[in-house]
Amino acid sequence: MWAVLLALDRLPWPWGEEILARCFAARAFGDVGRLRQALAWAAAHRPTTWSRWALALRAHACRGRFVARSAFTGMRDLEALRQLVRLRGDERVAAAGRGVIFLGFHLGPTRPDLALRLAGHRITWIGAVGTRVGGRRTASAWPREIQQLFEVSSEPETEQAAAWSPGQPARVRALYHAHRILSRGGNVFITAEGPGTTAFEVPLPGGEAHIRAGWLLLRELTGAPVLPVLSHMEGRVQVVTVHPALPPVDGDPHRDLAVCRDVIGALVREHVRRFPEQCYLLAFPVERSEAARSAGASGAIADAEASGLGGRSSHG
Repeated sequence: MWAVLLALDRLPWPWGEEILARCFAARAFGDVGRLRQALAWAAAHRPTTWSRWALALRAHACRGRFVARSAFTGMRDLEALRQLVRLRGDERVAAAGRGVIFLGFHLGPTRPDLALRLAGHRITWIGAVGTRVGGRRTASAWPREIQQLFEVSSEPETEQAAAWSPGQPARVRALYHAHRILSRGGNVFITAEGPGTTAFEVPLPGGEAHIRAGWLLLRELTGAPVLPVLSHMEGRVQVVTVHPALPPVDGDPHRDLAVCRDVIGALVREHVRRFPEQCYLLAFPVERSEAARSAGASGAIADAEASGLGGRSSHG
């Protein structure tokens, strides 16, 4: 995929993005098992055979488009990128101040933190090594302006330290680094789905979203405000929406969990209802599981809790 992306990157935008979207849609017919999965998922969203096929193929195409967009395929400079990303809810970020947990989801275009970086917010991504398309090799092929955007908008000397690979010591380090960043007033971006203990599930048409316990633990330990972040495409523009902060931590862990479950459940269900084809991982359970295993410190922190680092939390 890295080699394909490099080849498509030579084409002017949006040719490479459009080609990859069509290739992924066409590739659906080469894997009957995956196509059947997508059609079964689409049946929960669409009433007729034709509309189910259309939704399943659009989900495949979105996956290809998001892969290309994640690698900035065909984009030559930062100004061109700014025209393709829009941030909604920036006033909520300003009101939250510093030391914020941005909570993302695998329900739309990748790199939702991009809009926040473009708006000038410093963020450290707490995630797994190698989860981003092509890893360092792809990043080295980005235009220098885009590389610098990720360098200058991250907390100094923490981006690499906060990334973790499978293995308990690295997962524990992720907890400490995230805690330290927040304690210093820095911001972190964590994906709600990930490895570790499941705090609760959100039932959705054709499946469910497994929300992990780790970010809840980090929220309890630091008292940091949590801003849910969801991303979708409007035409060729990626719209990243920062939703209102979750309520402050409740002294009753069970009541606190119920409140978080209700708020996040409502946000996720509405997002999936509006943009089902963009939530393509819900159509492919195996890929969703793989994405969850490599998602980020949300699961890492839950595992750290089992190691005795979690205080009194009863979440999960």
